[in-house]
Amino acid sequence: MYTLTLDDDIPLAEFTPTFESLETRVAAALSALYDTDSIPREVSKEDAELSRSIFAGHQTASDTDLSKPEVIAHLGALLQEYDHIVVRSAAQLRTYITNKLILDSDNPDPRIRLKSLEMLGKISDVGLFTDKTEITMRHRPTEELEQLLRERLTRVVESEAFEPKHQIPVDIDFSITEVTGAHT
Repeated sequence: MYTLTLDDDIPLAEFTPTFESLETRVAAALSALYDTDSIPREVSKEDAELSRSIFAGHQTASDTDLSKPEVIAHLGALLQEYDHIVVRSAAQLRTYITNKLILDSDNPDPRIRLKSLEMLGKISDVGLFTDKTEITMRHRPTEELEQLLRERLTRVVESEAFEPKHQIPVDIDFSITEVTGAHT
């Protein structure tokens, strides 16, 4: 039987979180709350204020703050709403730029008109001036591919073994001096 010997004179290392951002920390904590089915139904005013302060960057999120399910739930909701706002604002900006380009396409200056039309054509929905490469892949069953490979290998082997039926004898008469240019 083996007796386990523990070294108790080695100090334990301090564990520091490896999360890179508040979003990843909150996402990990929310995942744990979902897994344990312990998402809080209500958030107190104090926890809501704390989560808003952390979200706004006025306060750094400590491990104690992020151990409260109410704070995590409220922070998760704030971050999710912020993501939706960013997506909406990006879509609004895209629409605004497209509309401005449409207006500029009627400009009397041909350089501005041409450039705005070019930019409109480069919009991914239009895709007029983008290079497109299409790759068509045909999937074949393994048996069919093996048969094709056998046929090609057979043709290669047969072509290497092929000897012409009509051989023309050639009389080559030369001396070593003519080939090497050396005099003996």
